[in-house]
Amino acid sequence: MNKKKWKVLDVFENGVKAEIVKGFLEENGIMAVIRDSTNPYGGNAYFGQSGLKELLVTEEDESEARRLLSEKNEM
Repeated sequence: MNKKKWKVLDVFENGVKAEIVKGFLEENGIMAVIRDSTNPYGGNAYFGQSGLKELLVTEEDESEARRLLSEKNEM
């Protein structure tokens, strides 16, 4: 079984911002997931959707995801 390795692409201050970037990546063929941040005091237990969120992509998609976001930010 080929188990995928996930990498943190970025950390966002809330779930809404993370969802926007996740949607952009998925529109461009890159699977992404959002999880509560592993930073201290992050996560739903303390802050709900407003807590820190990590956006993860597979290790194989990381460089393409970073390229797409870089190009988008240059616009």
